[in-house]
Amino acid sequence: MAVKISWSPEADETFSQNIDYLFKEWSEKEVEKFINQTQQVIHRIQIFPESYPEGIKNNKYRKARLNKYTIMFYRYYKSKGAIVIITFWNVKQDPNKLKY
Repeated sequence: MAVKISWSPEADETFSQNIDYLFKEWSEKEVEKFINQTQQVIHRIQIFPESYPEGIKNNKYRKARLNKYTIMFYRYYKSKGAIVIITFWNVKQDPNKLKY
């Protein structure tokens, strides 16, 4: 059963930041690849919401690796049948800044 997906304001912002970075540093092909990877992962969690591991700092959140450098954090509300995408995290950032 597919669940409803929504994005937090932070997820919108960090996703856009990733897209901007890829446009600036890489190519349109890389942007398309990142968007496709994101769509595939979202589709998977919509069908299998618990298929990705829980976060280390907080087990309310799950982390889905999109590629070598990016992790998408999300929260699954089982009782509501809903998922909220929380943020997109670049693994090259300082891990102490991650609040999830």
